[in-house]
Amino acid sequence: MKILSLLDRYFEEALAVVLFSSILLIGMEQVMSRYLLRFVHSWSEELMRILFVALSLVSFSLCAKRRQHVKVEILTMSLPPKLGKAMSLFASAAFLGFTLLVVKYSYNITRLQYESGQTTAAMDMPTWTYFALGPVLFLLMAFRIVQKDILPVLFPGREETELSS
Repeated sequence: MKILSLLDRYFEEALAVVLFSSILLIGMEQVMSRYLLRFVHSWSEELMRILFVALSLVSFSLCAKRRQHVKVEILTMSLPPKLGKAMSLFASAAFLGFTLLVVKYSYNITRLQYESGQTTAAMDMPTWTYFALGPVLFLLMAFRIVQKDILPVLFPGREETELSS
């Protein structure tokens, strides 16, 4: 259970550190090999671009987990407390609905990429492998929306979840 608690608490943060560090190391290696060895790797820019997109998607989930995503709070603050909670729940449900739509359509795109057999230019990597990051990481974001925004409103006396920090 302690492992699940650690994963719940630090998963996005650890993944963001790994992805950002990878981008940094690959970029530094590319600059050094270009200027010192006069040699350019064809795969480095492509891999850094894929890692940057993955980092962005992980960051979306991290913002949902910390409840730091973009939202307008003036309406919920100006309403009476019960109506403000209802408005907050509605906004979270709409956000969850949007996120699940993105999961659905990104899954469809990933499936099409898999069926096409297309590969990347420099690494000859199947494109569906990194397109699969979309549905997986947006599903993680949906989980965080439910965990941090919806469950606390529906069950106010309990912790956000059994795993939450």
